[in-house]
Order: sequence, then C-alpha cells, then structure tokens
Amino acid sequence: MSNQTFLVGTGVESIYACNFTSSGELKLINETKCGKGSTWLLSRNDLLYVVNEHTDKIETFTIDDRIQGNLTLKDTISAMGSTPCSLDIDPTGKWLAVANYGHEGTSNFVLFPFNDSKLPEEKAAQINAIEGNGPNVDRQEHSHCHQVLFHQGYLYIVDLGTDTLSMYHFNDTNGETSLVGDRIKIEAGAGPRSLIFHPNKSLVFICNELNSTTSVYRKNTSSDQFECIQTIKTRRPDDENDPTKKNYPAAIQFTPDGKCLLVSNRGDENLVMFNINVDSEQVLSVKEHIDCHGSFTRFFTFDPTGKFLLIANQKSNNLTCFSYDSENITYKFVSQLENIQSPQHMIFL
Repeated sequence: MSNQTFLVGTGVESIYACNFTSSGELKLINETKCGKGSTWLLSRNDLLYVVNEHTDKIETFTIDDRIQGNLTLKDTISAMGSTPCSLDIDPTGKWLAVANYGHEGTSNFVLFPFNDSKLPEEKAAQINAIEGNGPNVDRQEHSHCHQVLFHQGYLYIVDLGTDTLSMYHFNDTNGETSLVGDRIKIEAGAGPRSLIFHPNKSLVFICNELNSTTSVYRKNTSSDQFECIQTIKTRRPDDENDPTKKNYPAAIQFTPDGKCLLVSNRGDENLVMFNINVDSEQVLSVKEHIDCHGSFTRFFTFDPTGKFLLIANQKSNNLTCFSYDSENITYKFVSQLENIQSPQHMIFL
C-alpha cells in the first residue's frame, strides 16, 4: 500500500490534510481555512461538502490535489437551520441532506437540490421539522436531529432530542419526504446520536449518547416495522460507578471484516468493542475496551486496507493510530499525531 491522504474536520476554522503511511505513521501535510466547526465532511468525486457547525453554513470545496489534500472554497450557503452536524447524498446524486442539531436555534433536516455544477442550492430546498422533546430537560428540550442517512430507498433521521428514529419515503424529483408509519421510539432519555445498518442482516445498531448504551433493532422487511431486541451498556462497571466521570458515546462503526462493532466513549476515553452474533437474541456482547490514548474521542475510522484504526481525540488535540489484527481481533497502538486542533471527523481521499 502506498501512502494515503486523509482529511480531518475540526471544531475550529481549519481542515487538516494528513499523510498515512503503510506502517501506520501519521504526518500533517496541509491546512485549509474554513468556516468554524467543520465537524462533518463528505466527498463526492472532486468535491468536498463541509458543515460549519458554529456558523450554520454548508461549504463546498474543490479537491484540487488528492495527494497534498489541497482544497479551494467554491461556494457557501446557509444550512437553513442551526448547528449542522451530518450530511448525506441521495442515491440519484440529486440531493444533499443536512441534519441541523439546533444547539441554540432551529433543529430540522433539509434537502438541498444540486445544480448542474453539483453545488447545493437554497432555492427549492425542502425543510422538515420533528416535533417533541424528551425527559432530559438539559439536552432534550426539543428535537435535535443528529444524523441523516439514505439506506435502501429510505431516508433515516436520528433525533437525540425526541428519542426517535424516523424512516421517510423520499421523492427524488422534488425532494419531498413522507413519514413511513410511526416514529421508532428509542428508550426515553437515551438520546440516540448515530446509527449503522448491518451489511447483510436486517439489523440496525443505534449509539445512544445520553445513557451510554447501544440498541439493536430488527427490521421486518415486509412490514417496515422495527423491534428492539437488545440494549447493552457501552461502559465498564468501574467507570459507570465513578461519580466523577461523565460519558457521552459518539461514533459507531463495524470492523472492516464485520466481526465486531465499535462505539466511542467520550469521557471514559475508550472504544468499546462488541462481539457480534447475528443468530442470537443477544446480538452484542462486550469483548473489551480499547484505550484511545487521548481525550473525548469524537470519531474513528479504518484506513482503506482495513488494517489500521484511526481515532480523533477532540479535547487532547491528537490523532492516534492502532494496527488491527483481523485473525485474532486485537489492536496495537502504533503512532499519534499531536497539535491537530479539536479533531472531530475524518475521511480518506
């Protein structure tokens, strides 16, 4: 494997381009200025779409050099809501979906049409809101849309504020959505943040930020109904019983071989690794917790070979790299890159 380039979205006014070697070493090679809070990055062909979480904007950059990670700002639009935090593109490539968390303003999800240059446009954008709240008065005073995801013909919205997962029909001609059945209720006060679908089973895994759990749902493909079959804690008992520790799970992802599910624990400063047994009602079981070698793990991802795990530690301003042994399902710390300010998302180019 030759060296790879990946981009790091941050909580500041920078997007970092970093080099990743075949031995797992990390090096900063470039920095592009952007709107504050590039906490979600999405690339498509030679364009990069970026949320500006702290200024309520969506930026589009051209990717000028994939080796050096050179970017040029092409366009900026309003997110048409507050605190954008997630992006996805519909299967036709005609629409950009944005989840606006609504930290101090409006929470919604918005569908922006692309023009002929593949730039999202505010004109004809479809704005959708979810009504309701949750029992946590500090974090669930109203809807907080946290993730948008197109999957198998539907648009899914994870709402931390109302403890719901919503499934929508999506009209790719006009961008209109229609709710399919009732919203799926997650445990009250759980605060669902992000989800992932099993690659070949009708299973959905949801990371819950407010009660440090992961929920497993089985989808009935004929009726589009969801059944919760398991909820499991992400924390070690000692951490859970320590009154000085607060924890907020963030990212969720499978290992590249599909053997395990990983969830990041912001606060406990580790990744919980779950064994997956799709033939059991108890689909997940805790295998181990991996020390992140940093603080407040916001995001993690695997390199294109699937042999290395990269972790973004938001509060310690560092990236860490672990080798992954698929045969033995073990991790080994390899390297770190310091002085990456508030890293919160990563994508390989």
